Amino acid sequence: MDLHTQIITLIFSYIYGIFFSIFLSINYKIIYHDKKTIKLIGSFLVIMVSVLTYFILLRKINYAAFHIYQLFMIILGFYTEYIIYKKIITKIHK
Repeated sequence: MDLHTQIITLIFSYIYGIFFSIFLSINYKIIYHDKKTIKLIGSFLVIMVSVLTYFILLRKINYAAFHIYQLFMIILGFYTEYIIYKKIITKIHK
């Protein structure tokens, strides 16, 4: 894989981590529902949609070749969105 493709993949993985964090926040009520069947089916669907979306888009970039540094960028994007969310919440409640 050439350098340009790696940089595009890293940027995509970082942005996808932010998207994934927002997606989980939106689906929070489904994932933590009181009924076990809704919780199980909802969690399964959220995970399947997220993973399929990532790999379909990744396939367009680099033929769905996955490397460990992409996982690190997803986690970094997830963490970045969490930090930004906390800062926004603290500014709203002041």
